Amino acid sequence: MEKDKFNSGYLLALTAIFFWSINIIIASSFATTLEPFEIAFGRWFVASLILVPMAWKDLKSNWNLILRNWPLVLTLAITGIVFDNTLIYYAGETASAIDMGLLDVTGPIFLVLLSRIFLKTPISGQQIFGLAVAVFGVIVIILQGDLTQLSKFKLVSGDLIMLLNTFMFAVYSLLQSKRPPQISQSALLASTAVTGVIIIIPLLLTTVPAARLASLQPIDYGVFIYLGVCNSVISYLAWNTALAKIGNVKTSIIYYLLPLFSGVEAYLILHEKLYWSQLAGGILVISGIALVSLSGWKKAPPQPAGTNAK
Repeated sequence: MEKDKFNSGYLLALTAIFFWSINIIIASSFATTLEPFEIAFGRWFVASLILVPMAWKDLKSNWNLILRNWPLVLTLAITGIVFDNTLIYYAGETASAIDMGLLDVTGPIFLVLLSRIFLKTPISGQQIFGLAVAVFGVIVIILQGDLTQLSKFKLVSGDLIMLLNTFMFAVYSLLQSKRPPQISQSALLASTAVTGVIIIIPLLLTTVPAARLASLQPIDYGVFIYLGVCNSVISYLAWNTALAKIGNVKTSIIYYLLPLFSGVEAYLILHEKLYWSQLAGGILVISGIALVSLSGWKKAPPQPAGTNAK
């Protein structure tokens, strides 16, 4: 039974990473003309239309409990809905793709550190080593095996925005442990999504001209629907459930498969070249994941109070 829980947690984390990796393909192919808050509003508005009916029964029965936990809902909305991913598009205005890729690996590191500080999550030496191996694998993939490119790394404003983005997602992931067990994953995500959309509306209206909003094309609505269904509803529910099932440390290490997935997808869909460094880096990432996760087959990590088996 414990092994099944362990397996399902990893499968859910992989599901989230798979759809998030496709987001890179979507952005490269279809969404380059959309403003950051257009994408944020569109995807989460669609997600809200799905999540509210899905979780309606639980939302109705636990409405008072959700209201009592409004600081949690508001913080989750700000970190996971309003700013996470939205900041990436602003970072790309001044930061290079290589810089953004390198800084993106700080997200799981932030989550592991925050879990250790606030949740007292135990981290073994083997897990630290596995995390380091996975990080090195991601760097190999991003730099295409040319580690001398690290010397060209210089912080610009976009890099700081990217760091803020990864920190926001780490905080969002950490706060999943504070979900009252009476509130389901879908109900919490629904209330978070609706709150996030309400916050995004004034940001959208002040950053995007009304004429531009009126000129959206059918393909833009297609992007919103895909991102809302796959990258918001399915991915966030899968990620949050994985955090509850296998813990923050093991879930965060799966995040390092994202550049490997996106590289293979770019090769298959966009016909981009597949480099040996992506294969070598992928092997390192998978090895790091194995090192972090190996002990989990024998004994599941202790879960913080307030979670059940996001």
